[in-house]
Amino acid sequence: MASVHSRKNKAGEITSYQVKWRLGGGREAPVQTERFDDEPSAEVFKDAVNEHQQQWPPGWVKGKGYIDLSAAVEETSYIFRNYAREVIKNKTGVEERYRRDCYRELEMYLEPTFGNCDVRSAEHFSKRTVAAWVIKMGQTYVWRGSKRKLMSPKTLKNLHGLLSSVLRDAMEAEPPLRDRNPCKSMRLPRTDDDGAADDERSEDAEFLTPDEVAGIVSCFTRAEDRVLVRVTYGTGMRWGEVTALARRHARTPVAGEYELRVVRAWKRRPKDHEQPGAYLGTPKSVASRRTVDISAGLWQELVDHGLEEMAPAALIFHNGKGERLVYSTFYDRWVAAVTEAKEQGLVPEWKYPTFHDLRHSHVAALLSAGHSPKYVQQRLGHESIKTTMDKYGHLLKEAHTGALGTIDRALGIDGPSGFEVAEEEHEARRPVEAPGRSLFVAHLGTTKVGFWDVAHAEETAERWARERAGSVRVEKVTAEWWIRSTPVQQRGSENGLKRVRHSVPARAYIWQVGPAVYAADGTELLEPGAHEVRGGWVWEFEPLYTEEPAHHTAEWKPGARTEARAWGPDREAVEAAYATARGDALRTCGLHPERAVDGREVTA
Repeated sequence: MASVHSRKNKAGEITSYQVKWRLGGGREAPVQTERFDDEPSAEVFKDAVNEHQQQWPPGWVKGKGYIDLSAAVEETSYIFRNYAREVIKNKTGVEERYRRDCYRELEMYLEPTFGNCDVRSAEHFSKRTVAAWVIKMGQTYVWRGSKRKLMSPKTLKNLHGLLSSVLRDAMEAEPPLRDRNPCKSMRLPRTDDDGAADDERSEDAEFLTPDEVAGIVSCFTRAEDRVLVRVTYGTGMRWGEVTALARRHARTPVAGEYELRVVRAWKRRPKDHEQPGAYLGTPKSVASRRTVDISAGLWQELVDHGLEEMAPAALIFHNGKGERLVYSTFYDRWVAAVTEAKEQGLVPEWKYPTFHDLRHSHVAALLSAGHSPKYVQQRLGHESIKTTMDKYGHLLKEAHTGALGTIDRALGIDGPSGFEVAEEEHEARRPVEAPGRSLFVAHLGTTKVGFWDVAHAEETAERWARERAGSVRVEKVTAEWWIRSTPVQQRGSENGLKRVRHSVPARAYIWQVGPAVYAADGTELLEPGAHEVRGGWVWEFEPLYTEEPAHHTAEWKPGARTEARAWGPDREAVEAAYATARGDALRTCGLHPERAVDGREVTA
């Protein structure tokens, strides 16, 4: 609850009154304060804070009071609940369902804490207040099906992203409403670890083996359901995509090649829309509009399903009447098949696969066989390869066969796929088991980084090119070449092979500031932008990479100059370290070896 505290000077005289409370009323929430010259005004404000559940009263501007009526419309537009809704309303390139989801998340999770806050205020939205909200959300229980569980890290990440987008909009407004976004570079709980107990169902993807998929398929009583599941597993399509396929989308561009064209997906309009219900719209993203190659074996299954007798506009998978196959009706049959597969011992009891897990399992079949992440990205319809790698990068192993051959084996189809991959490709993509054989070098500008797996080299090179531009390439080399190219002082006991990586290198968002440059007499030699904090992604093989909050240096440089700089992943720690570095530089610049006094060097 808010409370009033008197403020006294050294003589013990009351000079002002301060209202104090914790934002939102949480025990660990940030403390908020407002100053008043008289006690009655403070009491009135205290009551207003309590009335609004420990939030700043609507229309109140810190240090100014309630806004006057003439400015009311303009000022209230900066209140978070109003500003955020306007930001979402004006987002372009998004669907109405996305807006509805954002409005719901605002109302449920953001507005209870920030609803009456001013987006311009550095006190209302600071690193401390946002961190307190993140902690609060991490302790919030939400409904998952019929159970209440702690909010998952993925949900928290999405909410944090929504808050960040609103504050970023305030920064980019004309003129800017804020100097910085406190959400930027804030550490969140890992999305791959939500702390679920071993006996609880995980919210992560459930990867099914080919035998487990076959087991589930065998438990369906309807032939059309079996084909639907196998085609979904064989293509990695989403439910809304595979059930929107028409006969005209199944094509054979040349003899021996088969493909399914994804150009639409089932969507749903809200009940209050003038035409509510399901409709055929565009897929999830631009990248989702794609062509998915399939093998001759999977094509034959579609032919056996009656593909060639269908009209061009006819749905391949439907409700038996040629109409949309509603997921809720199929869901019951899916659950029944999974349950039966478990009872027969075809699927482990601890697995709870959803239909969408067929898409995840499709990726697992490809990546675990070592096929290119770029190929998988395009096949799935991901906008960015980062999405593919973040979700499925841990599945990368070695390559043995062509991508479609892999899917054929996963489906148990015999015979040629029509898309065999040359043996040279398999050899090039196979990780080196004996270090003396070969490896892959990513040339990143002037930097060379070695990898045992070509997929890791390609992913690193692609990210580098996207972020830094410039020339990049990946080449296969012998271990002997790598040893010869490694400086003697860096070879160590394993002749430099220890520096060859088994995974994509880590990255960190590093803030840096400086250098501040001082002459030997302490005069600061100003460099444009030297004192501005700037940030960017840094790879672990680069000198600035660190996991410590901050580092700083004060070093002598040629020309009797002393330079101070600081860097690290924690911006506030970097700024503090920079102040320390500048102090060190000022203390030591007068001792620079190149400074001469009476013809003699000054020494410590």
